[in-house]
Amino acid sequence: MDSKLQEALKKANTEVEAAGITDPELKKIAFSKAMDFFLRGETVTAQLSEAVPKTGSIQEPNFWITLASSTGIDEGKLKDVYSIKGKQVLLVIPSIRGETKADKQRSLAVLILLAYCNGLGYEWVSSSLLAEAASHSKLYDTSKFAKNIRKCEWFRSEGIKKALKYKLSGPGLSHAKSLLEEITK
Repeated sequence: MDSKLQEALKKANTEVEAAGITDPELKKIAFSKAMDFFLRGETVTAQLSEAVPKTGSIQEPNFWITLASSTGIDEGKLKDVYSIKGKQVLLVIPSIRGETKADKQRSLAVLILLAYCNGLGYEWVSSSLLAEAASHSKLYDTSKFAKNIRKCEWFRSEGIKKALKYKLSGPGLSHAKSLLEEITK
C-alpha cells in the first residue's frame, strides 16, 4: 500500500477518534472528509470539528449552506420547506403533493432523503428517520409506509426491518430536485 495513503488513513482515524464522535453515520462522514484533507496534505482538526458535531445534532449553518449549494435554491426558501430538530430533518410545508397517501409518502421521502444526502452527506438514511419525518407530517402508516417506498424506482434500500436504510436513485434525485424547485417557487 502507498505510504502516503497509509499515513492518511492513520491520521484520519486518529482525528475522528479524537473528535469523540459516537454516531456511526457521522463517523463515516468525518472519516471520509478527514481522508480528503490528509490526501491533499492539509490539516483537518478545525474543519472536522465544525463539519461533524460531537453531540450528534445537526449544525444548522453547515446544513443550510451545503443544501443550498447542492440544489441551487436560496437558504431562505429552503428554510420555508425544512426545519431541523436535534439530529432530524423535518418538512414544515403545510401539504405535500400527491394524489394518494402513498404518493404523498413518496414525495415526503424524496424531499427528506435529498436533505440528508445533499445537505448532510449521508449515503444511506435509516428508515426510522424517514418514519419520524412522515409522522411529523401526519403521513406515517405503519403497515404500508415501507412498502410504498420500496415499490418506487426513486429509492434504493438496504437491510431489513429495523436496520432498513434508504437512499435516492438517479431518477429519485432528479424528481426530488424538481419537486423542491416547484415547492420553493
